[in-house]
Amino acid sequence: MNLTAITFDLDSLPVAVAEITVLLIAATVAGWFLAKVIIKKRIDNLRELIEEKKYELAQYRTLTNTTVDYPIATNAHKTVYPPISPDHAPDDLKVIEGIGPKIEEILNKEGIHTYEQLMETSLLRIASFLKKAGPRYQLHDPSTWPQQAGLAKQQKWEELERLKHKLISGRS
Repeated sequence: MNLTAITFDLDSLPVAVAEITVLLIAATVAGWFLAKVIIKKRIDNLRELIEEKKYELAQYRTLTNTTVDYPIATNAHKTVYPPISPDHAPDDLKVIEGIGPKIEEILNKEGIHTYEQLMETSLLRIASFLKKAGPRYQLHDPSTWPQQAGLAKQQKWEELERLKHKLISGRS
């Protein structure tokens, strides 16, 4: 039986300890950074879920406590509208500068089908729809959409066209 002696080079021991310490510190910092990014995303998701639950609760409370037809419920963040009935056709929201087929579809999914509904929807809520739809839609500026919707509802088409021309040419 041959036992080989294990020898340590005592001069290289402090270097190895230093290297291990540096690696442990680097791993700790990297782990902390990744955890912070992951936790931030999770917190954002939870905040969004809380807002959705608040909305559902407000909708449930309103439906069980009142018989108001239009709008059904209102809170500081969201307004809930009844579904469009066949005799009340949705408006063409694409006549508003900045709203194309995709954004109209986003608004429709959120329950906005008429000029009146768009007029009464807060800019913060519209911006949240666009943000939820993705970065491509966040570039749009909905700040004049309620005003344009008001003109369209009143069928002031010439005024609407003048406003749209100002918006397109940058003279608002």
